[in-house]
Amino acid sequence: RAFTFEYNERGHQTYRVVEVDGTTGAARALVDERAKTFFTYSEWGGKKFRRDLADGREVVWMSERSGWNHLYLLDGATGAVKNPITAGEWVVRSVDRVDEAKRQVWFQACGVVPGQDPYLVDAYRANLGGSGLVRLTEPGANHGITYSSEGAHFVDTRSRVDLAPVTEIRSAADGKTVMTVERGDISALVAAGWKAPEVFVAKGR
Repeated sequence: RAFTFEYNERGHQTYRVVEVDGTTGAARALVDERAKTFFTYSEWGGKKFRRDLADGREVVWMSERSGWNHLYLLDGATGAVKNPITAGEWVVRSVDRVDEAKRQVWFQACGVVPGQDPYLVDAYRANLGGSGLVRLTEPGANHGITYSSEGAHFVDTRSRVDLAPVTEIRSAADGKTVMTVERGDISALVAAGWKAPEVFVAKGR
């Protein structure tokens, strides 16, 4: 029916998803993302994600258009925003899974938990309609997340510069712990005189 390609304009302030009709060759900008400063489009930068749903009738799209990195559900015919999937003064760091049948997305984010270090990553799930935000990990640590192939569970390794790592298997539905795999033991390290780095807060410019 059609194919798409992604176009980064020199200067990195415009990024487009262009759809080309397979019969006529006519091209149109499906998504036209513009930034006043700089558009981070590389996958490793964590600021770009796209998933086409239902043969392109909908698109899950990551954008900083609000000033915060979030996910949006776009109309695949017009490119218009149907609804924000996530919103608020916090950032989506990466997307792990999209379940088209359940209409849910699993992702990692920072700054959601009030008073928590905004650099600590937690795992979340939300509905594509923009409701049902659920935190799947315990706050107060940084989480390394790996999902199982079928998506029903994930391996969660939580740690901090002053906290030994704990690895658990958790349910992707509600975040409940299925089993503890391993707990880091730093007692010998502490007995040898090691002191954890001191966590501090300082004013920026």
